[in-house]
Amino acid sequence: MRRAAIVMPMRTPVGLPGGALAAVSPQRLISTVLTAVVGRSGVDPNRIEHLVSAVPSAEAVRPAAQLAGLSPVVGEFAVDAGPGSGLRALITAAMMVQTGSADVVIAVGAEYFGGPGGPDDSVLKTAEDLAYHYNITRAEADDYAADSHRRAARGRRQGLFGAETAPVVVCANPDDANSDVVQLVDRDEGLRDDVSARALGGLMPLLPGGITTEANCSARTLAASACLVVAEDRLVDLELEPLGYLVGWATATPEPGALVPAATPAVAKALWRTGFDLSEVDLLEVDESTAAEVLALTHSLGFADPAGERLNVHGGAIALGDPGGAAGLRMVTTLLHELARRDGGLGLAVSSAGPGQASALVFESPNVEPIVPTPRGARFHGSRTRRSGRHRA
Repeated sequence: MRRAAIVMPMRTPVGLPGGALAAVSPQRLISTVLTAVVGRSGVDPNRIEHLVSAVPSAEAVRPAAQLAGLSPVVGEFAVDAGPGSGLRALITAAMMVQTGSADVVIAVGAEYFGGPGGPDDSVLKTAEDLAYHYNITRAEADDYAADSHRRAARGRRQGLFGAETAPVVVCANPDDANSDVVQLVDRDEGLRDDVSARALGGLMPLLPGGITTEANCSARTLAASACLVVAEDRLVDLELEPLGYLVGWATATPEPGALVPAATPAVAKALWRTGFDLSEVDLLEVDESTAAEVLALTHSLGFADPAGERLNVHGGAIALGDPGGAAGLRMVTTLLHELARRDGGLGLAVSSAGPGQASALVFESPNVEPIVPTPRGARFHGSRTRRSGRHRA
């Protein structure tokens, strides 16, 4: 089976409802990221065979593809827009490539409907149950949230998001349709430098007696993100350089009665399938729906990152928000660009996949030796992260 190469993943800035990006049409937002992926990768747009989309309304995708210069007959495959839809789009694109159904596919996700939003009551209840089970305090959750903001703000100050972000051109006066004055939005609108755990401690919890507040969970934001997925054996012909390869993935649900984050069995299953151990993972991008869930995940996995060099190193959804179908692809984009800055390694992206479910995707850089294919008949028999006899080639 062919490996799926990820070439030039990109995203737009993440916007706030009521902010500058809220005035941008869905077609323009999606076309901006598609244009950036095609232009920066250097791929011939006529070689792109399919679009796999995770967007609120599929009607916006084809006009956006036309604006980006893609072929008018490009295939389109939509996945349900919901939790984890961006990662599902990427998985679908990768499977198309791996099975030979296509050679060049773009996975694209977006959120462009404004308005308030955040974790629903079931997510909040799960977060509180996990916090109680793992003895996670309100202070720990607020510390994590403040750290997410600090890391994201630091990444912006150091210019680390420039390589992955496609600026969006917006009308400077959205109330005047005839205005020729435009502005360039090239920074995430919600990033703040003045967030402290002490200030967050004064907020009321969203559930009585709980530890989750509006500040230590994610809120709805607007963005688009996309990844060019190419068959490994076509890279030379197309003169493309990959940032990484998707080497394995898994979706899992905790066993009945097990009080663990849904991401825990997903991570264990994905690592088991690919033959890696958590200690070998250089970078993790984990969905920050709530700080309590992220902290519970680290407790359940026995994962420690005292220096802050492996987990959500440039912040996450608590700082940037949750842009729906773009969220998972935004995580992958940040993950692969950071791995490239570090001269390669192994990365893991983890996100919700629906109620009580999560997906985990394993990526490796081009300079990592490919792993031995899984023997036929192999099965997942538990939450171990390493199976004896399975090693890299």
